[in-house]
Amino acid sequence: MRKIILALIFTLMSSVSFADGHSGKIDLKGFFVGDAKAIFDEKGNPMTFVYDGLVGMMAFGGTSFGDNSSHYCVGAGTIPGKGVEMGHCIIKFINGDTAITYYEIKLGYSMEGTFKCISGTGRYEGIECSGTTGYTQMKTALEGKVHSTNYLKGTYTLKK
Repeated sequence: MRKIILALIFTLMSSVSFADGHSGKIDLKGFFVGDAKAIFDEKGNPMTFVYDGLVGMMAFGGTSFGDNSSHYCVGAGTIPGKGVEMGHCIIKFINGDTAITYYEIKLGYSMEGTFKCISGTGRYEGIECSGTTGYTQMKTALEGKVHSTNYLKGTYTLKK
């Protein structure tokens, strides 16, 4: 009888851990550095911009999704206040697996964007995720580079 009870307890604990490993919260923060190009109008106002660069992310708030992950992002935007910044990031997790996200941020509202996962490899194949994203630009220490603090906050579900 003791073995049956122990087996039931082990099974219950294993299935609870297994379920927790397949969905949860995302709370990532990190620093972006990259290259940017822009086209300006005759008054010096940016009209269209493109950028690519890397973000190193750490998990916060008791979460572990994407902790110590590297994100390579490519994005673009148009006329400030009238357009949308959008792009894709490939996330390289610490185990080498990847996920790709798509994001949109209304220009002029850099802290109020949205993101969603669109694909993944390995453990993250079939991932579904969504949430909010944004950034705060920083003065860069190296001319010709762009620098910002970035965040992702939301939920994810992994394929079972």
